[in-house]
Amino acid sequence: MFSKECREHLNEVEETGLEHMLSALKVAIKLQLLVPALIIHSIAPRFFTRTASDTMRNILNNR
Repeated sequence: MFSKECREHLNEVEETGLEHMLSALKVAIKLQLLVPALIIHSIAPRFFTRTASDTMRNILNNR
């Protein structure tokens, strides 16, 4: 079902295909939710000054 490269990656991250899909979707949703905050920040920089960087740092630290 999965290619050799896919199986190797799943082994590296110690996840099943379903676990990997769910964790990737969770990250994608978190990043999508940042888009409105980033748009607002681009127009009015005093708002959401650390929201995106804090969220991305949290995503990377919790991998």
